[in-house]
Amino acid sequence: MTIGGFTLMDSGFGLSVTEYEAGWSFWLQGDDAQQFRDEWKQWKEHRDNDFRQFLSEHDYDSLFQ
Repeated sequence: MTIGGFTLMDSGFGLSVTEYEAGWSFWLQGDDAQQFRDEWKQWKEHRDNDFRQFLSEHDYDSLFQ
């Protein structure tokens, strides 16, 4: 799924987020991946669909390498 300049790939046991312009990415698995899914679901229900802002406000943008 591509969301505002990012690609989110969820394989069930883990997920990766890639900023496709710069090529930066991070990988989460297990409980961390599930926490990300839950937070993103809640964010979309109560706010707009701004993925970049979601990543920033939840400090996931600090994981990019």
